[in-house]
Amino acid sequence: MVAYGMFITTHAAIGALIGQSLPNNPALAFTLGMASHFLTDLIPHGDTNLYKNYIAKTKAYRSVAYVVVDSFVLLLFIAYFFSSDLIISRQAVTYGIIGGVLPDFIVGFYEVFKPRWLKWFHRIHFLFHNHFSGHKDIPFSVGFALQLIFLMGILSVII
Repeated sequence: MVAYGMFITTHAAIGALIGQSLPNNPALAFTLGMASHFLTDLIPHGDTNLYKNYIAKTKAYRSVAYVVVDSFVLLLFIAYFFSSDLIISRQAVTYGIIGGVLPDFIVGFYEVFKPRWLKWFHRIHFLFHNHFSGHKDIPFSVGFALQLIFLMGILSVII
């Protein structure tokens, strides 16, 4: 399953921050987590060529490796976060994280199985994702560095 956007870990951290901010409203945390996904995908982050290579079936393993490593880091983030005493409301944080990462999983599901009923979602996702980066994206190394800085900033607020 291959989906592109900011690191899924970054989307999860934003969702966790939203959930922390709304401990009594998990439904709103989910909704804002999902909205944050689309808004942060507007930021160019250097993965346009990964997606093009995946679609063209060139360097597809590199694209899949990117998603596997990102998903593993996500699991580490969730395990650390939920094993700590940092969480105000596990339910709101959980829903915020799910809302933050769900769009990429839906796109990944679409990429693998191509159900027609999800084509509209795929289009909307890439409308946001490619809004600024579709014509000229930043280099992957710059996008990687910027996302690490962004992620560390979010974690410093949560932790």
